[in-house]
Amino acid sequence: MNVLVVGAGAMGQWLAKRLSAEHAVAVTDIDPERAAGVAADLDVATDTGGQYDLVAFAVPMSTVETATREHAGRADAVIDVTGEMRDTLAALRESFPDAARVSTHPLFAPANEPGTIAVVEDTPDDRTNRILDALTDAGNELYRTSIAEHDEAMETVQAKAHAAVLAFALATDDVPEPFHTPVSGPLVELADAVTTGDPAVYAEIQQRFDGADELAAAAERIAADPETVATLFEEVTE
Repeated sequence: MNVLVVGAGAMGQWLAKRLSAEHAVAVTDIDPERAAGVAADLDVATDTGGQYDLVAFAVPMSTVETATREHAGRADAVIDVTGEMRDTLAALRESFPDAARVSTHPLFAPANEPGTIAVVEDTPDDRTNRILDALTDAGNELYRTSIAEHDEAMETVQAKAHAAVLAFALATDDVPEPFHTPVSGPLVELADAVTTGDPAVYAEIQQRFDGADELAAAAERIAADPETVATLFEEVTE
């Protein structure tokens, strides 16, 4: 199967590498030099135009609409690894109205594979199934979900979680290692993991998914009246 991967960033490279084990893959990117470099590193082709059996989008959430319009009609099967379902599938439906469509979200960074991949099968067929098979062949587990369930979950597991860790990193002071507790030590490690990641990716998550405001309001409740902290524990554990 001939597959075009749109986007040569970290997720595009991961996807192209995974799919090239079983399919003929070409890559394209808004930066042609980056696409050419990735193609050379992975021993795959660069896009020279024309039709494909399937187009796979691995682009930032903010560029999905533009990317899908640019490549509209180049295949009659399409998937994405964008990380957001509502707006992404709306864009895929508009640009590929008669195509097989599946949206996926690997819930891990490429370096942490294998892991869980959330999947919304909008209009699947044998070609999209073959892509999912290639991902499971790498040891990943698929979690089939809905647009609403996925995007609502991302408000907690991404927007709120990332905001909480970043807030801790902004507020914390350096302390000698022996002072760290079983709670603070892992938080410092999480803060290091988040703050050494791609800031643009974290910013896009905050822009797309709600949750940070609720987290800030919860922190204000704790700070406003320390005497009520015990009742907040009760609220959480009910």
